Amino acid sequence: MYNQEEMICSFCVNDYHLAVMLVPYIYEAINEGRKVITFFDRSLNDISKKVIATNKKFWEKEESLSKIDWDKTKFDKLANKFENVQNGDVVVVAGKDDFIERINRLLINFHTNFTLVNCFNVSDIAKNENFKISNYSKILNTKGLEKIEKEDFV
Repeated sequence: MYNQEEMICSFCVNDYHLAVMLVPYIYEAINEGRKVITFFDRSLNDISKKVIATNKKFWEKEESLSKIDWDKTKFDKLANKFENVQNGDVVVVAGKDDFIERINRLLINFHTNFTLVNCFNVSDIAKNENFKISNYSKILNTKGLEKIEKEDFV
């Protein structure tokens, strides 16, 4: 049975916007001693390097940030990534709506407590009638993590 610590959603307009949100979040997770496992449907390698290079704060942890897999997730590496998810880890899934759904379904098979961060493109969500923000407890944006207040839902 899948038991996540927290479900977080994030919305971006492009890959640079995504990296600007993810790098500080991942930096904080690393500072807390948490392992970060990523599943991306496209490479964020060049963009993440630019974001890290523009902020002196991240230079301190540049070596540990460089250990993050910013590349597109390859099918033959999926099993290895899934096996590496442990209690307390942060799992970041970013890409098209169908990619996120497929990865989340596969993650359900793990018996660990981890934080799941789903990063959606705004244009994909606008087309998805089944998306429910109520499935998430927090939202990650450029200001950081914010709790989603349930009373805001209509």
